[in-house]
Amino acid sequence: MGWFGSSSPSQVSSVSEVPQEQPQRFLEDLPPKFDDRGAPENKSIEANYAEALGRISLSDFTAERFVSMPCFREAMLTGFSAMGVLGTVTFLIHKNPRKALNWSVCGFFLGNVVGWEQCRSMRRRSFEVMEKARQVNREKNMKKWADQKSLDNDENLKKFNEFQDKSN
Repeated sequence: MGWFGSSSPSQVSSVSEVPQEQPQRFLEDLPPKFDDRGAPENKSIEANYAEALGRISLSDFTAERFVSMPCFREAMLTGFSAMGVLGTVTFLIHKNPRKALNWSVCGFFLGNVVGWEQCRSMRRRSFEVMEKARQVNREKNMKKWADQKSLDNDENLKKFNEFQDKSN
């Protein structure tokens, strides 16, 4: 009996296509992706800013783009928390909704900045630790390979390996 109640076994077709050998392409052979000649000297800074602002579109500000950014969630949660705390405390102290709203908006932006910078700092540190661990592992492997090479030069090991080859 098959997986989903069928009585006949599933049929597997053989692959009839053989991949064609493609010539190897190197980076030097490809055309450049960007114009890397640099900016002309006669262009002003304002023109560069205008050009950069002209490239911004509404599709740059979609929810999917923001949610996919690292640290966005943490920054928003910190901002909303600061907004709630500052707004509530200000309202309880001053009994003025307008002042409480102003402080809560300021708390939201301050919390966002603090949350963003804290998260980015932790990410940067974790990448540094990961790179350090990778480097230590590479050094450990190099030492192990060097020890293995020195063991290969050992006469007793050579005799043992010759004996093992004869016995097989």
